Amino acid sequence: MEMVGSGEEITGEELLRRYAAGERNFPLIRIEDMECVLEGADLRGINLMGSHLHHAPWSSINLSGACLLAADFAGAWMDGTDLSDADLTGACLRGTNFTNANLSNCILEGANLREAILWNANLRGAVFNNAILADASFTGAKYFTINQYMTGILFWNTTMPDGTVIEGPTYIN
Repeated sequence: MEMVGSGEEITGEELLRRYAAGERNFPLIRIEDMECVLEGADLRGINLMGSHLHHAPWSSINLSGACLLAADFAGAWMDGTDLSDADLTGACLRGTNFTNANLSNCILEGANLREAILWNANLRGAVFNNAILADASFTGAKYFTINQYMTGILFWNTTMPDGTVIEGPTYIN
C-alpha cells in the first residue's frame, strides 16, 4: 500500500463520477484542484482514509458515515457539512472551518483541531478523546461540554461555546 502523499491524484469531478458509478473506496488519494465542484455533493459512506484533502472547499457536503481516518483536511472549508457518524480518528483538521457543520456522533479521537473553527457546530455525541483543541473556537457550538467521558484532551487558548476561554495549557485526563 502506498503512503499518504504518494497516492493517486484525482480531480473533484473524477471523484464525483467514480462515486456516482458506485465506487466508495478512495484511500490515500490527493485532491488539489477542487474549486467548488463538490459543494453540496452527497458522498455518504465514502472511504477517504489517509487522503490529502487540505485547503479545499468541502462546504455543504454530505459525508455522514464516512471513513476519514488520518485524512488531512488542514485549512479546509467544511462549513455546513454533514459529518454525522463519520470517523475522523487521527485526522489533521488544523485550521479547518466547521461553522454550522453537523459533527453529531462523529469520532474525533486523536484528531488535531488546533485553530479549528467550530462556530455553531452540532457536536451531540462527538468523541474528542486524545484530541488537540489548542487555539480552537467552539463559539456557539451545540452540545459541547467538558465531561467525565473526555480524556486526554489538550485545551490551550480554546474558546468555549459560551465565549469563555480556557487559557491553559489545560490537559483533561
